Amino acid sequence: MSQTIVIIGAGPAGLLLAHYLVRRNDYRVEIYERRSDPRAANVSADRTFPISLQERGRKAIRAIAGLEDAIAAQSTMCQGTVVYRTHRKPRRLSRKTPVLSIDRNRLVTILLQQLTTPDVANRLNIHFNCTCLDIDGVAKTVTLQPDSGEPFTTHYDVLVGADGARSQVRDYLVNTHQLQCEQHYISDEYKSVLINRCNPELGLEVEPNKIHTWNLDNKTRMILVPQPGDRLSGTLIFNAQANPLESLSTKEEILAFFQTKFPIAGQLMTLDDADAILNRPIAKVLTVTCDRFHGNQILLLGDAAHAVSPSIGQGCNASLEDVLILNDLLDQYGDDWSQVLPAFSQQRIPDAHALQDLSTYSFPRTKALVIEFFLRLTLTRFLRRWFPNWVNPFVFDLVLETDLPYSQVLSLNRNWIDKVRRSQHTV
Repeated sequence: MSQTIVIIGAGPAGLLLAHYLVRRNDYRVEIYERRSDPRAANVSADRTFPISLQERGRKAIRAIAGLEDAIAAQSTMCQGTVVYRTHRKPRRLSRKTPVLSIDRNRLVTILLQQLTTPDVANRLNIHFNCTCLDIDGVAKTVTLQPDSGEPFTTHYDVLVGADGARSQVRDYLVNTHQLQCEQHYISDEYKSVLINRCNPELGLEVEPNKIHTWNLDNKTRMILVPQPGDRLSGTLIFNAQANPLESLSTKEEILAFFQTKFPIAGQLMTLDDADAILNRPIAKVLTVTCDRFHGNQILLLGDAAHAVSPSIGQGCNASLEDVLILNDLLDQYGDDWSQVLPAFSQQRIPDAHALQDLSTYSFPRTKALVIEFFLRLTLTRFLRRWFPNWVNPFVFDLVLETDLPYSQVLSLNRNWIDKVRRSQHTV
């Protein structure tokens, strides 16, 4: 007899889990998402952002036949990073393993398109514009509110909270199952930035296969990632107490700011781009640390379990890796969720906690440590050419180039992480 798995949240983690489950043929999957269907043409791009899929995320996707190819077809392949510096030539950092860069909404759309095929129609239902109102863990029911119509209740055998950093499923476990959870807003906020990669009138274009970054000061930086159609998508990141755009009230002032502070980006920006930035909301990042990821037949995945700072681009990769690990445990325990759920928490908690430290403290803010960071990275790469068995990669290369567990990455780089932590606490 098949089990019903109810997934709250149709983001990358929830949708990839559905891909895995419908292929196991033992489950009926129901997905409920409070947002609109991203396949609809009118979905707003104001809060979307680029995702860089590295080996750990791509490995999870690769297990579903044809999925990585479908994503790659609508992605850009980034082979390194260009770091722009004031009054100096840009610094170029190569990547041994290219990353797939894709807009978050586009990734979700592809996951949906590849998931909703006729052969799984009788085992899969997806409901958008549907908010979780209440969970009854004893009766194993969820009450949901569609945007139009009356609330309704559905039964589950296993409930999966893949509903993001502000997870309602996690709140239920906190309130009823003594799950311990710490939540913090990081000191940074951001606005999405979308501009053209080329300006033919000026004969200007930036490289289509590189991530482009600027570090204006210790409090303001920008990351732009190439997207299909010669567009750059990214974020302007700034300290919540020092928003550099706060005093700017017109699109002309926004454009002048970027032309002065980020000259290359400013020359690629139009007044329409500047107007869009002016009117976009400011986004805050909430981090989440839990002492476990499960309750009575309930599981947390992705940001609902371990939302982190986006500083090293691991949020989505870690979420997708969650699904791969969960699938391996289903294989190991013969789909016995009573064993799978505690085993998932036991295996994943050390890595999730390590990822918090790595995301917060891998990249420094002070000028002296930024210089030291690049010196360490360059020296380590050089020495590894000659002594690959004696010299470990530096923290960024371990995170971005490998699928080594985060806890091991942290252990190998503990001295550096502690050094950056001390510097941030004294700034």
